Amino acid sequence: MAHAGTEETTGPHEGGEPATAAADREFDAALARLGIEMPPDLAPGVLAGHRSLRAMNRLLREVEITDV
Repeated sequence: MAHAGTEETTGPHEGGEPATAAADREFDAALARLGIEMPPDLAPGVLAGHRSLRAMNRLLREVEITDV
């Protein structure tokens, strides 16, 4: 459980919708817009990969780059 307790898996602390539900809806909307139908048996793995990529992207954007 590499992501246990992070906002990406548990959602914001103020209550409301978990971040994973928002990411899943965003991914579903992108698939629908592109006309792609995801087989139901592949959905859990694809969505987990999508969530991991979003988390990695967020971490990469937080990196502070300094000139050496």
